[in-house]
Amino acid sequence: MWKTILVPHDFSSCANHAAALARDVAKLHGARVVLLHVAELPPMLGPGAAVVPDEGGAPINVKDYAMRSAESHLEDLANRLRTDGVEVSTVARTGNVASEVADCAKREGADLIVMGTHGRTGLAHVVLGSVTEKVVRHSMVPVLTVRVPDGD
Repeated sequence: MWKTILVPHDFSSCANHAAALARDVAKLHGARVVLLHVAELPPMLGPGAAVVPDEGGAPINVKDYAMRSAESHLEDLANRLRTDGVEVSTVARTGNVASEVADCAKREGADLIVMGTHGRTGLAHVVLGSVTEKVVRHSMVPVLTVRVPDGD
């Protein structure tokens, strides 16, 4: 029986499918869901790099902007799951995605990780790598991967 389900979310359609499946599993098992977003900031951006938010106003540190944006998106997703009767918490981090997923799974006591996969093959897989594959290889708990149906 799973009690805590971690759902790494990159705000893609396959991550939405994974979250929907995690919601269904959570309802079945009475589990809570932890939505995680990890922003992997480009290494060429220094700590002083800033952007002007879409809403206007003063420039803001890139990391702070990424975290604010992620937290807002995660909270929106969490509220949708909550309306379906699921207990949900959110976590936003910066860093290496696969490492942060492993750290979060340990911190939150996750029994299961549910994550989407883009299903890239060939050169795209070689160049972009696969975060899901890295998580599957190194996870200490079961990982359920969800691929988006063709045409989605």
